Amino acid sequence: MYYGYVRVSTDKQEFDRQYKAINDWCNENNVVLDKQFEDKITGKTWNRKGYNELKEFVKSGDTVIIKELDRLGRDWDGIKEEWKWFSDNDINVIVIDMPLLAKSIYDGDGKVDLNMKFIKSIVLETLCYVSETERVKISKRTSEALQAKKAQGIKLGKPINTEKEYDIKSLYLKGKSKSEIAFILDTSRAQVNRVIKRLQDRGELQTD
Repeated sequence: MYYGYVRVSTDKQEFDRQYKAINDWCNENNVVLDKQFEDKITGKTWNRKGYNELKEFVKSGDTVIIKELDRLGRDWDGIKEEWKWFSDNDINVIVIDMPLLAKSIYDGDGKVDLNMKFIKSIVLETLCYVSETERVKISKRTSEALQAKKAQGIKLGKPINTEKEYDIKSLYLKGKSKSEIAFILDTSRAQVNRVIKRLQDRGELQTD
């Protein structure tokens, strides 16, 4: 059985982009989606109606399809714990936007490929570790940069907005995608888009 899961953070956001990605993946892989689950709630909580229903439905041999890893959640420890639950129950999780996590843990005969299962778990662990390390480094550099500007007598905007801009700008200039930035900084893709647009309007970033 194939199940899709989509999530947005607020009632004002839509699922269209995620639904399209999941349907396109199904068409490309010649599979039929049996059911889709959705939530309009922050990814910082795991107490979600749609997600909990999904976990009640899935069983060994099933596949869960999500567009981006941060649709699953925004808590690294929680993501690793949930991923382990799926893995321990031999449930295949496909993350469309991440090539290595978009591979199936099942071989052509429908048997669990232990090597691929192990590889996907390692990739997930590494991704979470790198993201958390990057977040800590960015936070430290941002704090130091803001303190230096204050020492120079430069008037700053609202602290939270200013720090967020520094973080997003730094990661964007490193070539990180908007989805990766949102995941690393534990924020929404919509907020990343708004900040990047604001920085581009001010001429601090080049327009895409």
